[in-house]
Amino acid sequence: MRLKWFGTATMIMEEDDTKLLFDPFMPINEEIFQPPVSEMSEVDNILVTHGHFDHISAIPLVIEQGDGRSKVYCTDTPHKTLIHLGVDKQRIQRIKPGDVLNIGPFEINVIKGQHVVFDKALLIKTLLSPRIPKNWSKFINFLHESKEYPEAGETVAFHIIVKNKSILILGSLNLDENTKYPRDMDLLVLPLQGHSDIADYAMPIVERLQPKKILLDHFDDSFPPISSSVDTEPFVKLMQEKYPDVTVIRPQASLEWLDVL
Repeated sequence: MRLKWFGTATMIMEEDDTKLLFDPFMPINEEIFQPPVSEMSEVDNILVTHGHFDHISAIPLVIEQGDGRSKVYCTDTPHKTLIHLGVDKQRIQRIKPGDVLNIGPFEINVIKGQHVVFDKALLIKTLLSPRIPKNWSKFINFLHESKEYPEAGETVAFHIIVKNKSILILGSLNLDENTKYPRDMDLLVLPLQGHSDIADYAMPIVERLQPKKILLDHFDDSFPPISSSVDTEPFVKLMQEKYPDVTVIRPQASLEWLDVL
């Protein structure tokens, strides 16, 4: 199984010529990698972890440039948002925790997730950043878009089984307290974003899931002035201290395939 990471939570996963596209987004920061819409539009199946703009806002463009086969799998709220954005409802299949999707060699189990709760220190740091007054119009636009793209407590995770390999994709850095998650998966996709002390905040999640390998995503500065580039080194060092046998992959957004399993 291989994948390409395009920044934020956007990735394409492939096995036996079947591709899955997760949380398509076009980064607003022009200084970082800009994923090709043409490649994303070739993927027939789009899976959404939640409805925030940095997880679904590129879907109308991806579908528009596609060949009419793309299908979106998402919960109720992003379903409503996408229809409001002009996506044909025939292209969208609503999903919920407990559902199982079988797409090519992939068995995809939909699990209840939980969105990260931004802490006060991170919010204050963001609001006091000198980038806010310098990009005031963008900041106001983001505040508006955050209302247009609600999450509504519907974040899901995807537990994927393919050729006896187990993969868990989290859409945000949190877990639901009352949900039983798989453990000892071959690969955990971990979004390292949303807290001022990100390394310590992430460790209880790692301890609960006990993955064999971790792929980091969502750590990039893709929509300034709200976003910021996350220093992944403290997390990597903490993992080396506590779990030296667990491989941590910090990918670079690009067109290159990663053979992760």
